[in-house]
Amino acid sequence: MFRYGKRNGYLTIALIVLAIVPILIALFVIPQMPDEVPMAFGADGAPTRFASRYQLLLVPGVAALLGIVSVVLARRQAEQEPASGAVAQIVYFRHVRSAVLTELLLFACTIYILVTAYLGTGFTLAF
Repeated sequence: MFRYGKRNGYLTIALIVLAIVPILIALFVIPQMPDEVPMAFGADGAPTRFASRYQLLLVPGVAALLGIVSVVLARRQAEQEPASGAVAQIVYFRHVRSAVLTELLLFACTIYILVTAYLGTGFTLAF
């Protein structure tokens, strides 16, 4: 994990944590929800579509898969830079940094989805 430097190692740890924590949160919250939860909302915040609560695992599952694949691909890309260790570190950093930012966005999406499904109301656009 620290093969490409200390900073990249810590970024990799952050990426793995950001990939796993949303699934843990979802696995804790989803059993407490009713069987059907609102999944889409109108402009007034009223639910327009209902679905099984287990569909809420889709976004955290994709986030976890994306995080793991990103680490593997970053390592593979860095290994293809045989000329210099510094170049390999830069390549690895760029890939992992982008993956961490993506995981942060997916983490925010997971929290939004779980909160709106738990509360049963969307955020309204009406004033």
